[in-house]
Amino acid sequence: MGKVDLAALRISPCEGQTVKHASSIISFTMGAMIVALGAADAAIAAPEQIGCYGDNWGPTLAMLEPTPTGPMTFKIIRCLPIPESWPRIIPPSLSPNVDFVAAFGFAKGFWLGDVTRGGRAYTTTKRLPGDLLKRTVPFAWLHDSSAVIGVKYDTRVLSGSARGTLRPYLFALDGTQIKLPELVHPNGPLDEIYWIGGSGLALAGFGTKGNFGEPEHGERKPTLALVDARNGTILQSVEKESVPELADQKSIQAVTSQIDAFGKAHVAVAWAPGKWLRWVQGQPPRVVPISSTARSTPSVLSSDASSILIMANLSATGSICEFGASCPPPTPQSGTIAELRDVSTGRVKWTLSGTASIFSHSAGPAVSPDGRYGLISLPDGQRNAIALVSMDTGKVVQKFQQPGWGPTGLSFSPDSKFAIVAAGTTMATFAIEK
Repeated sequence: MGKVDLAALRISPCEGQTVKHASSIISFTMGAMIVALGAADAAIAAPEQIGCYGDNWGPTLAMLEPTPTGPMTFKIIRCLPIPESWPRIIPPSLSPNVDFVAAFGFAKGFWLGDVTRGGRAYTTTKRLPGDLLKRTVPFAWLHDSSAVIGVKYDTRVLSGSARGTLRPYLFALDGTQIKLPELVHPNGPLDEIYWIGGSGLALAGFGTKGNFGEPEHGERKPTLALVDARNGTILQSVEKESVPELADQKSIQAVTSQIDAFGKAHVAVAWAPGKWLRWVQGQPPRVVPISSTARSTPSVLSSDASSILIMANLSATGSICEFGASCPPPTPQSGTIAELRDVSTGRVKWTLSGTASIFSHSAGPAVSPDGRYGLISLPDGQRNAIALVSMDTGKVVQKFQQPGWGPTGLSFSPDSKFAIVAAGTTMATFAIEK
């Protein structure tokens, strides 16, 4: 755009019509300049596409633009090299440095590799443990992004028959599998494990699944333990029957955890049908007055472990028809979408409510390490959305349409500068202004 010579537009006070005409010229010229600058800014702000081919990404890019304008800006969409045929039941798991990704497939095993196409990749085809109904798997990235820590079945022969027992392993980026020390407790075998942070600390369940016709293990006493799986040590344990309030609770439904500034583990355990257990390493666990009726409740502890953000799985109700049959439209339901509670007292700090007009299920929420924002899913008219919410007030700061790539994983970068949405074989990255 050429320079505008404002001197050439000098106006004589005696030229009435000329004044009006000159004003129009100035308005038009300045307007053109603003439009041109705005277009340049839009071009600069366009999100980068990495590994995504084809010319049909326009609608996807538009639906991922946060509204209204705020601290979160859509920066990158990346197509991950996960095989397209891989089961889309669990969201892909990104390493803390966002250079690597793992995808899990229960009976199929899991895929582990670089986020860039043409990089390293390998597949573990052995059957790995997990819970299909709760859509959880016992695997987590180490904090230095060097490997995935998890468990797999080691086969041993007991009384002439082969039986599988869980054994901790490291799954390294070069494809090697490193066997870690066996976790042993006299009250029963290792039946379930939930990782805490990325150092090898975990909440383990020993003898929590019942005998299942294996008298060789003797009488099991369901026991929870804080363990260091890297060293194979039990740090602290408690029998379930020693906590009277858990007598009528059948099974663990969800676990969320944090490591505090002193390196201690904080764990919140949701039991079915409706109790919450809080456990701070070095202290006895206790049931806290948090009420929740949603099964497999997605939740996350705040960065300082003082609060817990709980999703309510708000959804419309009705029939789901298959094979082309006609069903009446879903019945909208209004209620709680998410709430923040004091994890020690159960006191509600804020509640986010709304109406779900379609069938929906809450994604696992995330809280930024600096404690400022939460990232949640929520019903939004005739669609579902992802929202950035204030952790102080529960107010929705910005939102965008939830992509239909598959089960959605929400996270923040360790420095709180980026929010990340990953599902299927695609991830979107959003910069967050300080």
